Amino acid sequence: MFIIRNKLNFLIAIIFLSSCSSMNITEEKVNSGDVKTVEAGSLNNENIRYDSMAVFANATIYFEFDKSTLTSKSIQTLKSAVNALNDNSSIQITLAGHADERGTREYNLALGQRRAENVSDYLVLNGISKNRITVKSYGEERPAVTGQNEESYAKNRRVEIN
Repeated sequence: MFIIRNKLNFLIAIIFLSSCSSMNITEEKVNSGDVKTVEAGSLNNENIRYDSMAVFANATIYFEFDKSTLTSKSIQTLKSAVNALNDNSSIQITLAGHADERGTREYNLALGQRRAENVSDYLVLNGISKNRITVKSYGEERPAVTGQNEESYAKNRRVEIN
């Protein structure tokens, strides 16, 4: 009885180990911090439909309170957008600038405009034609999230690339 139980345990261990070796493992690159960027790649470029590359150009750039300057995290996100835009020259984009609800309506519209223009300037400096870019500002009028705390405010201080 003891020998049969040992053989059974051994057989279960072999089956378990062999099933583990057939697992498929995939890897994603995700940057740390609140703003995350994921790069999707393919070893075989023949499977990519370039007429759908606009999906890769969508991104959100976040800003610090009352600032329109690009951070190192936002530049990292913009580099991915530049690569996608360079890969497909037919993509037209809209940069929509936003602000949190603090400040006057006029101030927030101007801040959203400055943010969107700074993103546009970065894209143009990196080879994207100005003719492909439309800049808009919504100020505080289209919040991504509602709430009156720093976490909500941080998500509303943004430029959306569409």
